[in-house]
Amino acid sequence: MRFALLAAAALLCACGQSEPPPPLPATTAEAVEAPWFICDAINAPALLVFERDGDTAHVIQYDKPNGALIQRTEYQIGESEGAAGSIYTALTQNGAEAGFVRQINSGMLETPGAAYTPFYSSVRLADREISCRWLPRTRLMGFTGRRTIVVSEDGDGDLLYHSYDFASAANAQAIDIAENGRTTTFSLEVRDGAEQTDADGARYLFQADTETQIAVTAGRDGRGRVDVIRHGPNPAQSEDLIAYVQGDGPE
Repeated sequence: MRFALLAAAALLCACGQSEPPPPLPATTAEAVEAPWFICDAINAPALLVFERDGDTAHVIQYDKPNGALIQRTEYQIGESEGAAGSIYTALTQNGAEAGFVRQINSGMLETPGAAYTPFYSSVRLADREISCRWLPRTRLMGFTGRRTIVVSEDGDGDLLYHSYDFASAANAQAIDIAENGRTTTFSLEVRDGAEQTDADGARYLFQADTETQIAVTAGRDGRGRVDVIRHGPNPAQSEDLIAYVQGDGPE
């Protein structure tokens, strides 16, 4: 689990040229374990992080539009059963049924190879059934205190950046996209990104406009962040990723 603190803004101005993005998160800190999965709801103002510890699931719920942590709940993970191309994993509390997690078998997808991340399509908790965001060829999906971030590939392998602001979540419309994708209207889309990797992790770079670059970093220690770097006197903004998952990518 990655708990976030919003970094202070910094001015980037050096003789009319932008400075390079800050270095990747240091690997000397204690590593953070990735969550089981993240369910970013497309039919409710909520985001759920599922952590798994053996047969126990810890579910942390964040609210939209403010990104506040509002609830922690513990479930026991029961048996998994297959049905019509899906896998249903039971969740129980005190021996009683409390919900389930539904995962779509990648072989049922239009393009099975596009499932870089497992397709967790929905969860039911008590009487709430929540549909989860999923994009084909997801390289990284995570969230800050303000927005959900998805880095993915299109069918040609070009990198895409999409953000979904919590502040506008109430007005976002759920949509189906190609290759079985399920999402909402985006707040920002940037195409033709570039990837940099080194011993510390990966960085995805996107040129939003002539003066604005977005850098999404994922350190090997499990920590990550989103940096916005602007030319000239405008301040750069950094937001730590509270949690994220990464896709396996093409073989």
